[in-house]
Amino acid sequence: MASPDRLLGLLPEGQVLTGERAAAWTGGAPARAVVFPASVEETQAVVCVANETGTRLLPAGRASWLGAGGWAAAREAVVVSSERMDEVRHYEPADLTLSAGAGLGWTGLSRVVRPNGQWLAVDAPGVGLGTVGGVVACGVSGPLRGRYGAARDNVLGLEVVTGGGRILRIGGRVVKNVAGYDLVRLFTGSRGSLGIITNVSVRLFPRGESDVTLRFGGGAAEVVEMARAACTSVLPVVAVEVETGGAGAEPMTLIVRLLGGPDEVDEVCSRLAVYVGAEPDAVLRDGDSEAFHDDRTGWEADATVVARLTALPDRLGRVLERARAIAAVMGGEVSADAMHGVVRVKGSPAPDRVDALTEAMSGTRAAMEEAGGTLTLSDAPREVAARVGWSGGVGEDGGLGARIKALFDPNSILSPRCP
Repeated sequence: MASPDRLLGLLPEGQVLTGERAAAWTGGAPARAVVFPASVEETQAVVCVANETGTRLLPAGRASWLGAGGWAAAREAVVVSSERMDEVRHYEPADLTLSAGAGLGWTGLSRVVRPNGQWLAVDAPGVGLGTVGGVVACGVSGPLRGRYGAARDNVLGLEVVTGGGRILRIGGRVVKNVAGYDLVRLFTGSRGSLGIITNVSVRLFPRGESDVTLRFGGGAAEVVEMARAACTSVLPVVAVEVETGGAGAEPMTLIVRLLGGPDEVDEVCSRLAVYVGAEPDAVLRDGDSEAFHDDRTGWEADATVVARLTALPDRLGRVLERARAIAAVMGGEVSADAMHGVVRVKGSPAPDRVDALTEAMSGTRAAMEEAGGTLTLSDAPREVAARVGWSGGVGEDGGLGARIKALFDPNSILSPRCP
C-alpha cells in the first residue's frame, strides 16, 4: 500500500493525527492517520491525491460509529473526518429547513433549532454522540420514524465529494425540489462507499408542546399483545417499544411515547389505556420523558456485543423469543421497536460463553433468514464477528451495486462495497 505522506502534507499540522493520537481518536479502530479537512475544497484535494497514490480513505464524523458493522475492520485507511466542517450555512425557521456542514454535532444542532421549538426527529442508537453527516451517511433511524419518517425521508440536499474527486451538489434546501434521479437517497445510507458528505440540508419538525411516555408492565405474551394493540390503534402514538431481559426474565415493559398539544396528549393517554386493556405503571411527562428517551439512544453504549434482528412487525413475539434466548447466553438485555419489527439485543459475554453465543447467533440467523428476516451484528469482538459474520445472506442485485460503485468511486479508494 502506498505511503500516505503526500496526502497528509496537504493539510496544516493541526488538521492531521498520526500514530497514538490517531488511534486514540478512532477508539482503537485501525487507521494509518486521521485528517480533518475544513472545506469541500480541502476534502476534494485529499480525495484526488488518494486516487493518485492509491491511498484508502474512510469517511467519518466524530468516530462514534466508525467500527459499527465491521466497516473499519477490513483494512487500515486514512480516516477523513468532517468534524471541522460544522458551520450552519442556512437556517429558515419559518420554512423548517436547515443547511449545515456535515460535521455539525447533534448537540450543536439542538442549540440552533430548539429555541424555535424545532428538531430533527432522529432517535437512532448513539445519535447524541454523532454528527448530522454521520446520521445521513449511515442512514440510521429509530422508533420516531413511525411519525416523522426515516433519515432518508428528511434529507433535502447534499454536497458530496465522490470517490472519483468530483464535487456534487444534489437536491436543494426546500421540500419541493424533485427532478431527475434521486441521488440524495442513493447517498443517504451509503456509508461513505460512494463519496464523502460535506454539507447536508434537512427538513425539521415542530417539537410537541407536550411529551409523555407511558410504561406498562406484564408477562411476555401480555406485553406483546399490548404492543400490537398500541401499534394498530387509530391513536396518534409516536413510538411503541418493548424492553426486557433474557429468556425467563419477567416482567417485560411496554413503552409508548406521545407528542402533541397538552389536551390532545391527555386524551390519547386515557384512550390508550382502553386499547391496551391496562393502566400504565408509570407516566413520564415533558422533561422527564425527553430525558428518558435521550438516555435510550445510548442503550448500546456499555455492551461489547450488539445484534439487530428484523422481521415483519406481526412476528414481534417470535423475534423477541429468539432475541431473549441470545441475551440469556450473555447476560444481556433486549429492546424492540414494535412498530417496525426491529429488535436489538446487547450484552458483554464472558470468555467462556463465546462458543455458546456464536452457536446461538448462527442458529438464530438461519432461522430468521428462513422466515424472511435478518440478523446483523452492529458491534462485536473480532472473534465473535469472524465466526458469526457481520451480516447474513445478501440478495442478488444483478451487479447493480458494483456498477454504481464504479461510477462514483472508480478506483475504490473509499469503503470497498455499498452496504
